[in-house]
Amino acid sequence: MVTRKLAALAAVLLTGALSLTACSNGPSNSGGSSSPADSQLNKVLKAGTLRVAVLPDFPPWAVQKSDGSFQGYEIDIAKELADSLGVKLKLVPTNGDSRLPLLQSNRVDVNISAWTATNERAQTAGFTIPYDAHGAGVLFKKGADIKSYQDIAGKSVAVARGSTNDTILTTDFPSAKPVRFDAITDVISAVKTGKVDAGLESSYTVAQAAKADSSLDAISSPPLDPQLVSMGVLQGDQVWMNYLNTFIRNLIASGEDNKLHEKWLHEPLASIVSVQGNAA
Repeated sequence: MVTRKLAALAAVLLTGALSLTACSNGPSNSGGSSSPADSQLNKVLKAGTLRVAVLPDFPPWAVQKSDGSFQGYEIDIAKELADSLGVKLKLVPTNGDSRLPLLQSNRVDVNISAWTATNERAQTAGFTIPYDAHGAGVLFKKGADIKSYQDIAGKSVAVARGSTNDTILTTDFPSAKPVRFDAITDVISAVKTGKVDAGLESSYTVAQAAKADSSLDAISSPPLDPQLVSMGVLQGDQVWMNYLNTFIRNLIASGEDNKLHEKWLHEPLASIVSVQGNAA
C-alpha cells in the first residue's frame, strides 16, 4: 500500500511552496489559485476529507452497488489517495457531462473517473500524468453480422453521452447511427434488449459483459483507439497537481497500481503507463 508518508510529503510541498511565495513579489497566476495556501491540497488537508468524482456504472473500474457502496479499480486508487493524505474519503457519482461542472462548482477535489486526457479536454481541465490506459471495444448480440470493428458502420450503436467512445464513434464511424445514453449500464442494456445493433464501450467493459451474459459477444482485442487515463482537476493549481503526480508515480513505482490493475482487470498495467514509475 502507498503509505501515509505521502501525507507528510503533502505538508512539505505546501510549506515549501508557501516559502517560495513569501520570497516572491511577482504576479500571481490569475488562471488558478493565487497562492499555495489557496491550493486544493491545503483545503483537503484542512477539511480532513477528500472528495472524489467516480463513475457509478463502469465495471471493473468503478460501480455503485445496491447498498450504495462502491467497488472497483478506480475506487481502490481513490482509497489509496485518501490514505496517502491521511484524510477521509467521500465518493461522488459523476458521468461524462458532469465531471468538469463538479470541479467548477467545488463539489469535488479531483476526478478519478476513467477520464481520458484528450487535447480538447485539456483546454478546459487540468490532467495529471496517466495511471492507466485503455481503448474501446464493441458489444453485440451473438449471431449479429459483426466480425470486425468496421462492421458497425451503418448500424445503430449505443454510447455513453459525452464519453470518449462517443467521439470515437462519430469520428471513426461517420456512417454509424449513434444512440446516446447517460449511463454506461444503459448502453449495455440497450444491446441486451435489441434496442441497438451494438454498443461501443471500454474494451474491458464489453469483454466482461460478454463473459457475464451468454447471449452477448464482443470484440475487445486489440482495443480500438487506446488512450491515456488521468486524474482531472481544475487548471492553474500547480501545488495540487504536483502532489497528485507524485502520488501516481509512487503508486506505479511501488507496484501497487499494477497489483490493483491485475486484481480488477486481470492483466498487467500497460507499459506506456508503468514506465513512469521507473523514470528518474
